[in-house]
Amino acid sequence: MAETEPSKRRVRWIVVAALVTVLALVAVAVLATSGLINARFQTISLEGSSGSSDSATRTVSIRFGVRNEAWTSITIVDAGRSSSFMRLLRIEGTRPPITLRPGDTADLEFVYEVTDCNNIPGDKWPIPLQVERPWGTQTVYVDPPLQDPDPFNGSVPDEDSGITWEWQGARASYVCEW
Repeated sequence: MAETEPSKRRVRWIVVAALVTVLALVAVAVLATSGLINARFQTISLEGSSGSSDSATRTVSIRFGVRNEAWTSITIVDAGRSSSFMRLLRIEGTRPPITLRPGDTADLEFVYEVTDCNNIPGDKWPIPLQVERPWGTQTVYVDPPLQDPDPFNGSVPDEDSGITWEWQGARASYVCEW
């Protein structure tokens, strides 16, 4: 009888440890998808406009929606960035701070001045959104929807080919002479 008692305790301990481990893994998965730890956004193409351009001032804009995919409300307190090839001039329309309930979408339009046409990257250049969290500000990067480049610029060999570019290259194609 002395041998079975420690064996039963050991089996109970293993079962409890396994249960705690499974519960911890489930909690981590739920927290990761809930948006409680990391804000979650989905970018959306908006009807009517993807942006504008002005060759004289070398300004372009990118317009898209961001939808709160989290389970809780999220407040965007700042957005956008500049670089050596594009300088953020302003945000049009809805400006931060913006509070989005779960499922809400904000219409954002960023106006940039193209400062260096020769160094526009062809790969992703996401736009940062700073969101307010209970423990401080968190930066989340969103990729605007792909864009159609300027078919009259000569940079697109066949305008019927359905070519899309990362947003910064497509928008810059309207003001840069490539």
